[in-house]
Amino acid sequence: MKRRALLLAWVAGGLGGCTLAPTTAHPALYDLGIDPPPPAEPLRARVALAEVSASAWLQTQAIVYRLAYSDPAQLRPYALSRWAAAPAELVTQRLRQTLGQAAGAGFSMMAEGLPTDYVLHVHLESFEQVVDTPSSSRALVRMRARLTSADRKTSAQQVFESERPCASVDAAGSVHALKAATDAAIARLVHWIGSQTAA
Repeated sequence: MKRRALLLAWVAGGLGGCTLAPTTAHPALYDLGIDPPPPAEPLRARVALAEVSASAWLQTQAIVYRLAYSDPAQLRPYALSRWAAAPAELVTQRLRQTLGQAAGAGFSMMAEGLPTDYVLHVHLESFEQVVDTPSSSRALVRMRARLTSADRKTSAQQVFESERPCASVDAAGSVHALKAATDAAIARLVHWIGSQTAA
């Protein structure tokens, strides 16, 4: 019995050593791709975009998921994959591309201080993978938009939420679905801006 106990202790110690050993693996870096966003309907008004803000837990480069079937209140990061920048920065870039296409010369970033008709503020509330079962998951994007006229006489708010199924329950599946969900939410946002500025 004593020899067996010593043997088990030696094996456990060896496994622990393997766990603590330094690794040379580098996290895979992801962004929202280099392809242009889907065509958006033209905007007649000049629009300035403020940098997208985000909830505190979205201010890191972690690609997060939650196990809806097990512990839906816990957000977990993928250990060997991460975003190239915080999600708010990635969404800012995608919005900039889409609005630049839709508004043409009438688009600017608020920080540039150029003349504009409206200022758009966007707050990213959700940007995650929801794992419903061990073999199925979906990407969830939720953003709150506030459009304010340059003279601050009019203001409107709207929440845009989009979901897309993930092709696989892993970081790569999450990234591709989040990109699709982001583009869908932004397309609806641009349509909303058009309806708010049509007059």
